[in-house]
Amino acid sequence: MREFNYTKHDDLTVLSAKFDKFEYRKHSHEEYAIGVTLTGIQKYWLEGETLKSGPGGIMFFQPEQLHDGCSGDKSGLEYVMSYIPRKLFENVSGKKDVFLFSSPIIYDHKLAESIIRLTRSIEAGHGELLISELIMDVVRRASNTNDELQTPKNFKAINKAIEIMHCNFEAPLKLDEICSEIEMSKFHFIRQFKAIKGLSPYQFFLAHRIEQAKKYLDEGLELYTVMIKCGFYDLSHFNRQFKSVYGLTAHAYVKLLNKSC
Repeated sequence: MREFNYTKHDDLTVLSAKFDKFEYRKHSHEEYAIGVTLTGIQKYWLEGETLKSGPGGIMFFQPEQLHDGCSGDKSGLEYVMSYIPRKLFENVSGKKDVFLFSSPIIYDHKLAESIIRLTRSIEAGHGELLISELIMDVVRRASNTNDELQTPKNFKAINKAIEIMHCNFEAPLKLDEICSEIEMSKFHFIRQFKAIKGLSPYQFFLAHRIEQAKKYLDEGLELYTVMIKCGFYDLSHFNRQFKSVYGLTAHAYVKLLNKSC
């Protein structure tokens, strides 16, 4: 058993790995490497110490930190890893020097979940906005920064961004275009948007899509037409998102409307 799947998103790379007898030689990375052990035991040497990460264990490697790696038992090993360029890590965290993690391995359910979601979202080719928010969440949690404490500013710019979202709810949201229009870096935009609106741009955009979908359904448009018109290309995803807002799936909502006619 030996699987290594690398997927790139701009300068960031994620890895999904699964193996039993394979062993990494001692090596280092230019980037910050942050990963989660999914199954098995990750055994590795790091700066003179032998470490073991069990299921749910989060592993931190600073840039240029020498290490090796192998499965710690005969059952094999499965894990995910994100390789975050130094410049990107600095832009998101606001820390200009190489960040020193307090411990090489920690167990933090929320951070582990964020790392896994980031990996799976990049592998699935999800949109720039969602991936940028997941990058922010991983870096913020890993570097112990708290974006919510930052004073919200740029109300006019955020309102302009909302206008753009409202006019383009049927198409994938292009984060770079919005940020260019309001003259703001994408990570600063995400921070400011969340501080002002109380939810992330992706969550806001998705909620607007669902709201618009309900209006179309109320007007009598056919379910699949509404799904496509509102930018959803998978019925199960559309139903799931609709239910999270209105308590029942879009399909069930249409049945309810037809009964009342």
